[in-house]
Amino acid sequence: MFDVWFEDANKQKSFVWQTSWGLSTRSIGSMIMVHSDNTGVVIPPRVAKTQVVIIPIFYKDKDNKAILNKAEELFKELKTAGIRCVIDDSDNHNPGFKFNYWEVRGTPIRLELGSKDFEKNEVKCCVRFSGEKYQIS
Repeated sequence: MFDVWFEDANKQKSFVWQTSWGLSTRSIGSMIMVHSDNTGVVIPPRVAKTQVVIIPIFYKDKDNKAILNKAEELFKELKTAGIRCVIDDSDNHNPGFKFNYWEVRGTPIRLELGSKDFEKNEVKCCVRFSGEKYQIS
């Protein structure tokens, strides 16, 4: 097809045997198209690089160390259970940006920890696949 040839052992011009797999980019593209919705990709928990993201919600005028410590405690507990998780404690983005960032990437579960949740010893759990949201003690 591309006029690629080589000189064989008999000094004759021979064409190479060519194949076109296109497997890498096409398979990734089809996987994303099949496992997505209008918000972004939806990745099953077993295959997701990050299964759970913990997002502590910080307030400008409050001491956020207690919330961050609780998030780290929750992180250690999940890691011990064998769950791949991260804490998004970046302070250069607001919570809405963080929620969208992880939702578009298909992270299966998002745990939100704000001051009211901290007072009640709860965390808000958001499931990516169904969009379900509920409080967990």
